[in-house]
Amino acid sequence: MKFAITLLPLMLAATPVLAHGDDKPRHGGQVVEVGDTVFELVRAGTGVSLYVMEDGDEVPAAGMTAKLFVTTGANKAEVALTPAARNQFVAKGARIAPGSKVGVLLIDRQTQARQTATFLVR
Repeated sequence: MKFAITLLPLMLAATPVLAHGDDKPRHGGQVVEVGDTVFELVRAGTGVSLYVMEDGDEVPAAGMTAKLFVTTGANKAEVALTPAARNQFVAKGARIAPGSKVGVLLIDRQTQARQTATFLVR
């Protein structure tokens, strides 16, 4: 019995830590995982999109508000995102230069719960 009690903590310490979300880009963007939430920032010629997943499930954009805080050198800008299909938010015509730091603020309209993420755009 003493052997089992001694062995258990060692076995738990050797157990690998597994991520909850999928950190592979699904839409060709950059991915950041914060806790159980996965954010994917996609820059395209038509604008910027943000996709949000939690525990592998799409977070419905319709129930959320989202904003980007973009810092490029000394310039700072706020970009409001509009809910689009399923788990996508869009900012048509928005441009984010490589090297910019982008903060994301996501707010659940019902509970007012807030989630944040930060990207360093490549």
